[in-house]
Amino acid sequence: MDSGRSGKRQRVGVALRFAFALIAVAAVTAAGAGGGSSSPAPEPHVLLIGDSISTAMFWHRPAVAAVQKNLAVDWQVAVCRTLTGQSCPFDGGRPENALDLIDAMPSVPPIVVVEMGYNDAEDTFAAAVDETVSTLVAKGAQHVLWLTLAATRAPYPELDSVLKQAATRYPQLQLVDWDAYSFGHAAWFQSDLVHLTIAGGLAMAHLVHASVVALSSPLRVRLALLPDLRVGRPYRTQLRVEGGTAPYRWEIGGGHPPPGIHLRASGVLYGRPMTDAAMDFLGRVVDADGVRAWTTVYAPYATG
Repeated sequence: MDSGRSGKRQRVGVALRFAFALIAVAAVTAAGAGGGSSSPAPEPHVLLIGDSISTAMFWHRPAVAAVQKNLAVDWQVAVCRTLTGQSCPFDGGRPENALDLIDAMPSVPPIVVVEMGYNDAEDTFAAAVDETVSTLVAKGAQHVLWLTLAATRAPYPELDSVLKQAATRYPQLQLVDWDAYSFGHAAWFQSDLVHLTIAGGLAMAHLVHASVVALSSPLRVRLALLPDLRVGRPYRTQLRVEGGTAPYRWEIGGGHPPPGIHLRASGVLYGRPMTDAAMDFLGRVVDADGVRAWTTVYAPYATG
């Protein structure tokens, strides 16, 4: 097996650049009045189809917990699984391919995650992707989140190009960019630069979870009008978020609060203003999956 990455790959914003590069995490809304009590929403049902790469998630409890947080996940992971045709042999047998697995199901949930392709031939991959996606859609999938392959050697860069082309044909297909997300993280990979270490499995688990959550409950900031500032007067208010995955961590993303005011990681703004200046800085919140949202934190100085 090749021990190096093939060719140069251009990357823009690799660190924590999530999923199909389409996760909207910076929506800012005004807080409205609270509604009446209601029953908790059911956990979204997710089907996850994977090969041996996914075992780094499926075989380790912390990664399983990260994927399954607030989700009902049906794990369909098998070593040596291919999309179509005959899967490669493993441990005295051959797992059913992904298409046969899907065909045997009466239906699939609206959200399906696919981590597949490493065992498929380059010349049949495009047709296999088409058949897999069309069958999933016919069975009820509304969102097919397909992880790109870590393009560490041929033919994986070419297979990623096939996936990108397929995403232009199927509106239900959204790419989760594992290739870009994992780039530069050698500790996430075993010596073959394809299979994952425990750390890599946990990283993939958070990426998968963030991608699913972004469909139903994206991380966003909820800001009411903040209290006015007054010199020397005690000040305390709470910045709030919704969606994403708790716990959340707040930090300053640009600028700074006025002298005397501080921001805790919990989102509490507190202190005693030392000058007659308004508060105006960029706040950033990071959720448990590493997804980030930004908002302008503004509070006027009371002139009366």
